[in-house]
Amino acid sequence: QADRYFFCQGLMRPKSVDQQTRAEMLEGMEVNYHSIVRACDAIFARAAPVRICIIGSESGYRGSFDENYATAKAMVHRYIENRAPTHPAQQIVGISPGIIGDAGMTIRRTDVERLDMRRREHPKKQFLTSYDVAILAKNLLYFQSDHITNQVIRMHGGLK
Repeated sequence: QADRYFFCQGLMRPKSVDQQTRAEMLEGMEVNYHSIVRACDAIFARAAPVRICIIGSESGYRGSFDENYATAKAMVHRYIENRAPTHPAQQIVGISPGIIGDAGMTIRRTDVERLDMRRREHPKKQFLTSYDVAILAKNLLYFQSDHITNQVIRMHGGLK
């Protein structure tokens, strides 16, 4: 019964789709897409003023070694952009961060050389931090106009 919700979850496997079992692919879709959409639909069904912020991923635009993850995040982005409110004071926004250097899914990666190369090639010469993403999420949920809705804000630092 809250008036603000924040969804930040992701399951990325260090496997390509052809290496994943059907169960792994289904679990990835459940964590990265279906569970979020079901929760948001239930929240919106109350037809009350509410703000929702969902963390997506630049993988939803650029792809990923785990294409199942990328596909699910692309689907979340489309959901955010197209979800019709059931009350005029409802807001849904997304944040699409690039690589978050201090996030668990980054620090657990084993392809350190590839990460170093991507950091060097990045226009900012550094990755985002969890704090960078949290500040934007807090601003969207608490300080920005509720007219910012059905938008996914990309945080890629100018990476083309």
